[in-house]
Amino acid sequence: MKASRTKNAMLILRSSSIRQIITLITIFIIRTVFIHTLGSEYLGLNGLFTNILSLLALSELGIGTAITFYLYKPIEEEDIERIKTLMSFYKICYRFVGLAILTVGAIITPLLPFVVHFDVDLEVNLYIIYFLYLINTASSYLLFAYKQSFLLANQQQYTVEKISTVFCMIQLGLDFFNIAILKNYYAYLIGDIFAVLIKNTMISIAVDKEFPFLKEKKYVKISNQELKKFLKDIFSVSVFKIGSQLFNVTDNIIISIMLGTMIVGYYSNYYLLISYATLFFGMIMKAFTAGIGNVAASESEEKNFLVYKRIDFLMFVIATVISVCMCQLFNSFIKIWVGSVDEKYILGQVVVFIISFDFYINCSCQTSNTFRETTGNFKSGQWLQLFGGIMNIGLSFLFGNFWGLQGIFSATVMSKLAITVTPFLWKISNNVFNQKPAIIIFEYYKKLLVRTTIVLLCWLVCSRFHMTNTMGLIIEAILSVVISYCVIFAVYRKTDELNYLLTKGKSIILKLKI
Repeated sequence: MKASRTKNAMLILRSSSIRQIITLITIFIIRTVFIHTLGSEYLGLNGLFTNILSLLALSELGIGTAITFYLYKPIEEEDIERIKTLMSFYKICYRFVGLAILTVGAIITPLLPFVVHFDVDLEVNLYIIYFLYLINTASSYLLFAYKQSFLLANQQQYTVEKISTVFCMIQLGLDFFNIAILKNYYAYLIGDIFAVLIKNTMISIAVDKEFPFLKEKKYVKISNQELKKFLKDIFSVSVFKIGSQLFNVTDNIIISIMLGTMIVGYYSNYYLLISYATLFFGMIMKAFTAGIGNVAASESEEKNFLVYKRIDFLMFVIATVISVCMCQLFNSFIKIWVGSVDEKYILGQVVVFIISFDFYINCSCQTSNTFRETTGNFKSGQWLQLFGGIMNIGLSFLFGNFWGLQGIFSATVMSKLAITVTPFLWKISNNVFNQKPAIIIFEYYKKLLVRTTIVLLCWLVCSRFHMTNTMGLIIEAILSVVISYCVIFAVYRKTDELNYLLTKGKSIILKLKI
């Protein structure tokens, strides 16, 4: 099971990149057909139910995160029996999660009329649509999803990416047929359910073939003492995760209640772009996750902190470039893509600035959070995240009443910066790295200032090309990327982190040429 951390990380990154590119192209094709065929009403319903079901998936409560942490050591030591014990326990947990999602989802069904608001009547049954989404979400937990965590802990999720890429192409054809030819929303949702079930089954078969010991029914059951410790870690992870979800998946629900489900449809295109940017960023972070876990388990605090600074800088560069491009390109792209269908699909530029800033904040703490999880410091920052998430909901309703859409998104950004980010970094500094909090906090806000400067500079330089035509979009994109890299290089050219990144990059390029 052992292999080079760098080699595995690059394999994961390459396979994930291919899959993400294909998925993104697929999604845009289907979304374009969806908008022209079914319209913004169904788009809003899609975005709303996706978020509601994401909240229901909170019953997972971070089991996957905790199990992945517990798998690092036995994988490193090639302790097969211990791995079998953990994976068997994991399977049982996920079966309960799937049943919990179905149960809670059924219980809250009577609340749907209070959340879904349309000015016109849809030609579908709201409850049937909801239950199809519910089945899709629960089925992943009931069937084989737990096996993917083993590949994640073992730095072999490139196996998952290969299978996902194939099914992405299959699903493209299936969705196109159901939407463009049949023009049937029910068929579209049922097709997605079968595609997910078959994909998870294929992944399970691939994992069993690679690691046949996972199929063995004979294993040592987890002890009561271990169970108590595991449940404590689950509680800490779950509190943190609940807070994160209250930040990230409640906006669409609040928008639907306050402003109408149609607005959710207009925002859903931006949400789609942000979601895939987040997936791309998470894909890079996951490529390092198991390696970070191995470093944390075998290296000194000084080595941990050095690795942290280097990875955090790389993540800062990526998050900055992506978020700057979001600010500058979102409305230009939406205008070219679907603006001709209805100008209401184009949101105000202030809203775009806010949601791109929110994306950056989410990404900027991912390295710290990954080290928190891989070192087993699950308690660090858990209550801060929960309190911030609750505060976000209250402020969203308050600000949304005064300033509409931009008020709802502003509440999210303010809650994160004021309540969670700084105290979270303070705790991570003490509990994970044993460093003075001022060091990490100062670097965080320095990077935030650099990112803000780049956004303003790009807007000044690119404003004349904004929302013009396809050539203007291309010019905006090139200038945004070039300006971002130039400013970052000018500010950080003498730092160890940038020099290490450049050296590592040159080494990878030379190997590729060979």
